[in-house]
Amino acid sequence: MSSQTTITKTIADLLSLVENKYGVGVGLELLRQLGGHNIVSDKGEPPDIPSISNGNHPQVVIVGAGIAGLVLALELKERGAKVILLEASSRCGGRNLTIRPGELIQEESFPAQKCNLPSGQYFNAGPGRISHHHRAVLHYCRRFGLSLRPYFTLNRGALLHRWLPQTNQDIFVKNRQVLFDGLGRLSELAFKGSTSLNLQESLPHDLALALNDWLQTFGGVDEKGNYQEDGKNGYQLIRGGRHDKGKSCPALELEQILGLRLWYDDPRRSPDVIDEQLTMFEIEGGNDGLVSALESALGDCIRLNHGVEEIVQDEGGVTLKGSLTNDSGQTFQLKCDRIVITAQPPVLKNMRIDVGDAWLEAFQALPPRFAVKVAGWMKRRFWEEDLGIYGGITFTNLPIQQIWYPNNGFLEQNGGLLVLAYSALEYGEALGKIAPDIRCLAVQELASRIHPQIKSESSHLMTIAWQNIPYIYSPWMAWTPEKYNQYFHQITRCDRRIAFAGDWCSHLPAWQEGAIRSAYDLIEWALYGKE
Repeated sequence: MSSQTTITKTIADLLSLVENKYGVGVGLELLRQLGGHNIVSDKGEPPDIPSISNGNHPQVVIVGAGIAGLVLALELKERGAKVILLEASSRCGGRNLTIRPGELIQEESFPAQKCNLPSGQYFNAGPGRISHHHRAVLHYCRRFGLSLRPYFTLNRGALLHRWLPQTNQDIFVKNRQVLFDGLGRLSELAFKGSTSLNLQESLPHDLALALNDWLQTFGGVDEKGNYQEDGKNGYQLIRGGRHDKGKSCPALELEQILGLRLWYDDPRRSPDVIDEQLTMFEIEGGNDGLVSALESALGDCIRLNHGVEEIVQDEGGVTLKGSLTNDSGQTFQLKCDRIVITAQPPVLKNMRIDVGDAWLEAFQALPPRFAVKVAGWMKRRFWEEDLGIYGGITFTNLPIQQIWYPNNGFLEQNGGLLVLAYSALEYGEALGKIAPDIRCLAVQELASRIHPQIKSESSHLMTIAWQNIPYIYSPWMAWTPEKYNQYFHQITRCDRRIAFAGDWCSHLPAWQEGAIRSAYDLIEWALYGKE
């Protein structure tokens, strides 16, 4: 060979070589090909399935006017199907529910609660946020011209509260302290561990230098590997004028972080979990704006107060029977070509549905989950005035689990809505067994351990336990690995002329995105019978 070939030692060298010779654009494309910068091509739009063109318009009945049912009904209607959307309750939306002044929250077996919020205010009792990853939800927001505003899942200035029952003490740290002091302490271990394990000697020299720089930049350690707080974790004495240099908060020790289990009570590391990473959104005027838009587009396809009790299928079609839920005592019967059921298993197991044993077994085996929200109107925005908390979430090991701060109306003088509890799992189950008025008072007492101002500033409290809401009976379904392997791929298939949709039939349970994606899966089958 007349010329000597130089072998690059690192990916960084390779990228630099490509950029120098072919330009930055080619270098970026190489980086993408290597998996370093994936581009999302999915726009969240429904699949490109043609409309009916042969005049054979199928009759499709959809049971349940939640997000999955509404979206599927709209896409089928626009492609030429004859669609009837049945809803057992008196409203559309399912778990997408926004409560406004004068409206009622009716839990089964408990007295109704009337919303007494100030005029123009509302409480998102169901979905509170939309992820930027949830492109299908955003597709319909864009299509219907729904205005969005940021939802601050992450606020480094919010709190992490730890109640110590042994001594009845309350410990408070800022979110930023847990993050940056935690990174610092881990970086100390990594720095010293890499030295003692000779890790740096096993790396090329440039990567060993990069490792040190990474630990110093992100972990805040000095050249000796000791963590030095530099203000990222907050200031004990604030910075100010020429004489006010400020003083960083004392760093949490590794023993404190570990001993207090400061990563607990936010078990999925929200807002670091993929579906809760910034940017997140909420719909201006209430998250039920999506429901209203879909409902308006469907018009008279929707039949409210229609409870389905029995579904039978044969080679000629599907017959369903039911009765009106408005106390009229009337019954109804419908025939159709295909039917899609979007209700959750706690509802399905009480219906007579002509499907295989695997489906029926799954409906009985999948347990419901529990979730409780308690919200209160505060006369003064004390979290802003007293603590400098603007939006976001505080986490606690108390049964209330989370406190949500409003993401709008900053600095307003007439107060704001505080979500005092968002409790799930065993805490949600326990709180849901308590009458709503007592539940509100209990949560107010617990939340006051974190914010004592709540007792004097509360003017109205309200609550919802989703496991107590008729025709829903569960906030979401949680697929355990065992149940997933046993049932998921079976019951998300169509059984002849019957199919199921909803977030529980997707890989995004508990999210509206999952509901829409499951609806997308059934468009072609509902139109043409092709699975």
